Amino acid sequence: MASKFQTLLLVCATVSSTAFGMSATADSLLDAMRLAYETNPTLAINRAALRTTDESVAQAIAARRGSLALTSSANFSQAPISSGNITDTYAISLNASLTLFDGGRGRDAVASATESVLAARASLSNAEQSVMLDAATAFLNVRRDVQFVTLSRNNVNVLKQQVQAAEDRFAVGAVTRTDVAQTQARLAAAQSNLAASRGALAISAEIYRATVGVAPNNLSAPPALPHLPGSLAAAEEIAIRTHPLMQAAHHAEKSAALDMRRAQNARLPSLSANASVGGTYADDFFGNKQWRDSASVGLSASVPIYAGGSISAAIRQAGTIVERRMAETQNTRVVVRQNVAASWFELQIANASIAASQLQIEASQYAYDGIQQEAELGARTVLDILNAEQDLLNARTNLISAMHKKSVAGYRLLAAMGLLTPENLELGIELYDPGKNFDRIRNAPVSTFGAGQVLDGISDRWNR
Repeated sequence: MASKFQTLLLVCATVSSTAFGMSATADSLLDAMRLAYETNPTLAINRAALRTTDESVAQAIAARRGSLALTSSANFSQAPISSGNITDTYAISLNASLTLFDGGRGRDAVASATESVLAARASLSNAEQSVMLDAATAFLNVRRDVQFVTLSRNNVNVLKQQVQAAEDRFAVGAVTRTDVAQTQARLAAAQSNLAASRGALAISAEIYRATVGVAPNNLSAPPALPHLPGSLAAAEEIAIRTHPLMQAAHHAEKSAALDMRRAQNARLPSLSANASVGGTYADDFFGNKQWRDSASVGLSASVPIYAGGSISAAIRQAGTIVERRMAETQNTRVVVRQNVAASWFELQIANASIAASQLQIEASQYAYDGIQQEAELGARTVLDILNAEQDLLNARTNLISAMHKKSVAGYRLLAAMGLLTPENLELGIELYDPGKNFDRIRNAPVSTFGAGQVLDGISDRWNR
């Protein structure tokens, strides 16, 4: 147990030392966001999901094209069995078909798949926002916990000096054993608080590493918050217009409407053209060999008359999906507004807390100085001094917490408005282009674009 505790202290000491200048370089908040964008596995998952959705467009386009298939067969027959008349037959044919009219179902399938891709892109943008917010929060948490450790360590050092001073004064009869015990009790409490602060810092450092990809290194002071709207109504209006979740909901709703029209058009007739060319070779028991060529071209039409109610069921199902998508859009709007309002009020509360904490520090410092002077004249006890020190420590802790909450609330508000995107942050790195893969496969090419290399990359990643 002792060794685990020593390890924890070593980790905390390492993080604390790098955060206060022992390292030659410093990591900024922008560095943390940049690293998270490049290394966070959540984004890799969402990018792969988007590429999967891209293929639905290629598949829908391919379904509208003609098909060409080569078929062959070999048969062995003996009839009657007792006659020994054996015939071998071999056939080969090249068959082509093309849908000429399907009531617009193929066109709507492509449009619906395209809307699904746009919805997936918006979902990826929201995932990027979430990762940027996680990186910012992890960065600010480490900064806060480093400051807490510093305050706790300074408090322990001050109380150690006071314990020594109390013991010296007790030796000459200036104070009682009770005064010494009170000081020692406060020192023990401060040491416990220091251990808790170091543990919290170690946890924050691990969360930072999981989010950003590296351990925190000499984190610099965060920059000032970007410009924020002047009112809650303005922030909500921006969020409803730009948030990726709202965009994803609108595209999903359009995709469902197209799917419903496709289901309704299943009642319309369809027309296709067919062509076939081939031949049959036969060789019987008596040595007769014969090759027959064949070719055909034709049109086929189909009009659904009765399908057991399956078409109507598909239409009803598509209608309920549209209804659900519309409800999801409304629910997303409510959630987005709620998140904006919550972040907005958290920011206002933090601003008020900062102002109050600053006044609290000034008053606590004045009270502490006065009590020390009065104690020197014998008008105050050791307990009065200890209480004044604790009040001053609490005030400083409150200010650190309030400033941390303001920064976190500010970035949460940006994310709630849909503005905490890599494009708006200007990370200074090459960003993932979701349209690159889409443009490559949108026309349904037959090439696999180096699927072997993709599989090798996946294998390498899992073997790490």
